[in-house]
Amino acid sequence: MSIDKEGDILRPLSDGEVDELLDLYKLKYSVKNFHYLLLYNQRKWDRQLDEAKITRDDLNYISLRKQFFTHRRGDFRKWGTYVALHRDIVQSVSFFSWQPNGATEMWECLEQTQLIEWTHGALLTNVDLRFCDQVKELAVKRGVTSIQPRQCFGMVLLHDEARCVKVPELLSEFDIRPLRDEDAAMVHETWPNKGEGSLAYLRALIRFNKSLGVCRSDTGELIAWIFQNDFSGLGMLKVLPKAERRGLGGLLAAVMTQRIAKGEDVTISAWIVSTNWRSEALLKRIGYHKEVVNEWIKLVPNPS
Repeated sequence: MSIDKEGDILRPLSDGEVDELLDLYKLKYSVKNFHYLLLYNQRKWDRQLDEAKITRDDLNYISLRKQFFTHRRGDFRKWGTYVALHRDIVQSVSFFSWQPNGATEMWECLEQTQLIEWTHGALLTNVDLRFCDQVKELAVKRGVTSIQPRQCFGMVLLHDEARCVKVPELLSEFDIRPLRDEDAAMVHETWPNKGEGSLAYLRALIRFNKSLGVCRSDTGELIAWIFQNDFSGLGMLKVLPKAERRGLGGLLAAVMTQRIAKGEDVTISAWIVSTNWRSEALLKRIGYHKEVVNEWIKLVPNPS
């Protein structure tokens, strides 16, 4: 869905300009950079949705539509300045600039735009540690009364290594298959982030993204799953308590890693909360390593 307010400091980027921005981040930071991966994945989704004749204002697929902006009076080709706005369960906001001496252009965007929903629970994603303190101060100035930051590791595995990942043997009591539309309700039931619009989000992911589930061979019951996320990497890995300690998490992560690598020429990535040592260890066993440490900053909605 297109977002614009005439005169707002944020100017929407055209598809062609987003492609230019993608190439700029690739040249400056390489294919391992998470801003590059975010841009890459959105353009992939755009092409998939266009091929399926899904319009940009179709609310059933709004969760697969990030819109990229830059400073209305700036030149994104010089500093790579962008702000991305996205809506699924809440508004999510991503931003970056390599402008030296304080990234003035980016901060003018964040300080002056009317498009960020500061007091309605926006999530600031993949925030560079250099920007964290200042953006939290800005949120308070905008009236946010509670902030919940989480430090996360961005872990990566290069494409050629991912193609050769060793996949553990699947025990005979289990089957593995892509997720189907009818699986969305069960996944949604156990998803800690569920809210208004989140079932449609899961259904859209299942239709257009890679996903995998492990089922019991005898009953077909779905007991574990994994999705490809909006960085084209691993996300939303879940093993139900009844099936824990059977190696299913590592199996799904390895199979999904290999499947993405064989279908796309992209670095495989995952975000892990810094206190989640079990997931970190699981990914390290596959071959992933820490590439960056950033914060994901949840702005708690103000009481209405």
